Amino acid sequence: MSATTPQPNSELRALRAVSVNENPKQIGRWQKLIRRQWPTLIPLIITTVGIVLATQINFRVGALIFSLGVSIAAVLRASLPRFTLGWLYVRTKWIDVLVLASFSVLLLILSIVVPS
Repeated sequence: MSATTPQPNSELRALRAVSVNENPKQIGRWQKLIRRQWPTLIPLIITTVGIVLATQINFRVGALIFSLGVSIAAVLRASLPRFTLGWLYVRTKWIDVLVLASFSVLLLILSIVVPS
């Protein structure tokens, strides 16, 4: 073969060499978990950032971000269908939305009222 003609399946061999070193069962498990639980993971990450900010830097900013995470959970619970909610699906739809929205409003009021 000359230098100008590519070898057949050379890209396939390179991909196969990379994928042999990885554990496909473990990667697939984490990808499935993230795909199923993204409506829960997004508010969880935001509220975790809010808790860290409230304890380490500034209570008011942390409480506002925590309230934002809970309100995002309420919006996701209200807008997504039941089979895509994952761990966010607990009770009936409107009870979950009511509890999350009221908790978010109370946290927002708390972050405004408490002096910095």
